[in-house]
Amino acid sequence: MARTWVERTTWQGQPAWRKTYEEGGHRRRIAALRWLARRLGANALLAPVPLTAERACRTEQSMINRLAALGARVPPLLQVGERELVLGDLGPTLAMACRAERDPAGRQALVLRGLQAIGDVHALGGYLSQAFARNLTVQAGAIGFIDLEEDPATTMSLAAAQARDLLFYAHSTARFLADQPGAHAALLRTHLQSVSAVVREEVARTAHALRWLVPLARPFGERARDVAEALGSLAAACR
Repeated sequence: MARTWVERTTWQGQPAWRKTYEEGGHRRRIAALRWLARRLGANALLAPVPLTAERACRTEQSMINRLAALGARVPPLLQVGERELVLGDLGPTLAMACRAERDPAGRQALVLRGLQAIGDVHALGGYLSQAFARNLTVQAGAIGFIDLEEDPATTMSLAAAQARDLLFYAHSTARFLADQPGAHAALLRTHLQSVSAVVREEVARTAHALRWLVPLARPFGERARDVAEALGSLAAACR
């Protein structure tokens, strides 16, 4: 699996990001996760096959171009190399915006806005790489998508790739609504009513396969509690 390094830079006087791809990564961990996903029957959690640095760079270019053609907000490709891209800046991440937002209603609105933006991409037949809150951006109310070096459709169906987006987004946003019991599950439930039956089935299957983790994760650290919160929301949303 290629590793990436990102550093802030400028391009023609405007903020930009230089992203470099290198060989490395956690091949054994990815292999173990792929085995576990197969054992659980959770197609949406099947990690893409590890890529070389060059292929990861080309994949990100392809994903950016594909999403741009759908009208999604993605970083402009300012400079392209075999192992390096210079990308335009899309503003702070959704995770940063949620952490900075003190008003519970404001955080809920941000999480909903990201979910709607993902839904817009899905409605046009698209999907993302890893739809964590840290890989969505928000600027002047517009949601953007970054870190697109994986193509899930190389190892799973379109429905599974779209379900994967929803699962990753649920996992990464549950913590921001933890002070509003039931709010996160309600957002997911409403959204799942609008997706295709096959995507909803993929989400439900994965939530069901992982339901045993919820009581085990809650007593542990913050990250484990985040996982439990997200799984709890998904289970409630899929009822």
